[in-house]
Amino acid sequence: MTATTALRSEHDHILAMIACLVSACKDAENVDRLDADTFRAGLDFIQNYADALHHAKEEGLLFPALEAAGMPHRGGPIAVMLSEHELGRTYVRQIDKNLEAATNGDNSALQLVLRFTLAYAELLTQHIHKENNILFNMADQILPPEEQARLQQEYKAVIPASAGAKSGEYYEGIVAKLCDRWDVDPQDVAVRPMAS
Repeated sequence: MTATTALRSEHDHILAMIACLVSACKDAENVDRLDADTFRAGLDFIQNYADALHHAKEEGLLFPALEAAGMPHRGGPIAVMLSEHELGRTYVRQIDKNLEAATNGDNSALQLVLRFTLAYAELLTQHIHKENNILFNMADQILPPEEQARLQQEYKAVIPASAGAKSGEYYEGIVAKLCDRWDVDPQDVAVRPMAS
């Protein structure tokens, strides 16, 4: 097992949530209103699982380990990943800013929520594909076994303060419920690493 295994597993949950949100966007476009419960759960998941838990592991642990192993911070894959994390946060702030008005019938807010949700979905799908198939493969090659083991241990200590003591398992359960609600098969949306 490598230090990227847990991150790849979390990616599968993030992709499943994205698929649910895309389905909810299509539904909202057809009926001209949001499924408020889905979007609130999705926003909570994105802010606390995808960002405060998952991205925290990458930014606080994996990326520094890769830099220490010789991967450049500027101009290389780490810089691209960090830039995409920030762009995703920008999209999420727009969703958060407009969600309440959209659920209360404001059509322009609804259009903004849909637009930024779909932009986030596209960004993260491509981002995860790059991490799983390029960055993580590089990490598996350059990080020695003892560093892989250290990272795996430290990942367990990452708990998002913003989640109010909700665990990763709690958020993975939310994804499972929404997959049932939106008829999403998590296996169909998972991005697997390419064979070496």
